[in-house]
Amino acid sequence: MRIRTARDIGLLLKEARKRRGLSQAALARMINTTQTWVSWVENGKPGAEIGNVLLALTTLGVEMNFDLPAPPPDGDQPGNRHVDDDRHVDGRHADDDDAPPYKL
Repeated sequence: MRIRTARDIGLLLKEARKRRGLSQAALARMINTTQTWVSWVENGKPGAEIGNVLLALTTLGVEMNFDLPAPPPDGDQPGNRHVDDDRHVDGRHADDDDAPPYKL
């Protein structure tokens, strides 16, 4: 599923919740929030806290993969920062892949 808007995330959350056979209230209890919050997110409320949204999605077993665009062909222009090692965008090294990219 391509995610472009808060509404897309809400639809993803709703589909994942329904596939697990959970009500909004049951999911809310699992992640220590309210049924109202789950409803807001499922309906695309743009101000939902990203950490809680990620927690809800991972609790439901949703795997998230993000693709970065290719660098521009003139990637070594003056002013562009270039790193010639195996670091990820967030500064971690490739051998740190077992560590989660965020803390829940």
